[in-house]
Amino acid sequence: AAVPGITEVLMLFHERIYDLQRRFLRIIAVGLGAHEDLFESMLPYGSTLTRAIRYPPMPEAPAGEEHVWAGEHADINLITALPRATARGLQVKVDGDWVDAVPPEGRVIMNTGIMLEHLTNGVVPQGIHRVVADPDQPGDRYSVVQFCHPTPWTILNPVPSCISTAH
Repeated sequence: AAVPGITEVLMLFHERIYDLQRRFLRIIAVGLGAHEDLFESMLPYGSTLTRAIRYPPMPEAPAGEEHVWAGEHADINLITALPRATARGLQVKVDGDWVDAVPPEGRVIMNTGIMLEHLTNGVVPQGIHRVVADPDQPGDRYSVVQFCHPTPWTILNPVPSCISTAH
């Protein structure tokens, strides 16, 4: 009641990001040499969760040199869409180094998850990332993320096109 129309806005946001995630998974399927609908049967009853996250301002940052809000990890799901944040802080690990990840205006960052790595037999690796507080950013950091999980009954056997001597 405090924000009239917010339910409709959030549902539309959720549906559009879910559609983007499905299209992204189609591109991955084709890139793997599989049919573009490879992931479609895994998604309709899977948990697709949209989450708003607040990271408090620097005076409340965790102690230490890097002020890590979310330590090094990979998400367990297939993919995570990160369309929005109010400040820098997301970093991805590339060849052992941390790289700031900021989506260009009107774009989305997609992190690959542990389940996708398993389904692709390591061909698509999990996206290792973390969130650190930015000492130059005053105030809170807010971000919105959407996690895309397969159905609970999905068997995570490797896709046949991903089985090779290298994988």
